[in-house]
Amino acid sequence: MGGYVLMSIKPGFAEEILSGLKKYELRSFIGGIGSGDLVVLYASSPLKAIVGKFVAGRSWTTSFSDAVRLVREGVLEGVTKRDLEFMAGRKRRLLVIEVLNPARFPRPVSLSEVRRHVPGFRPPMSYYKVRGGLR
Repeated sequence: MGGYVLMSIKPGFAEEILSGLKKYELRSFIGGIGSGDLVVLYASSPLKAIVGKFVAGRSWTTSFSDAVRLVREGVLEGVTKRDLEFMAGRKRRLLVIEVLNPARFPRPVSLSEVRRHVPGFRPPMSYYKVRGGLR
């Protein structure tokens, strides 16, 4: 097992990952996510809860135009035109993350519940590595 990553994601995209429809996730590149990293999903508003996880498979950086080509060719299974529209206009390179072994938690952990255990907790804008692991 690699490191731990906390990722904010729109509830609809989280559902696509957890149901197995979305096999890849696209992000603006702000740092690497390694093969074997455990990615914990925080579903943003209106849900505002930690809902599940997946193991990162292969990951690589690419340009927006190359991502469009890969989607058209069917390489990035589950990534749609809607995902690309969300990424359009981004100046940074994109990070492509392969989604392996998605799992929904038995019950969502609400933001208020997380803050009871971790005062001042703020979900990431996109994603961040969790130092020291998860307890």
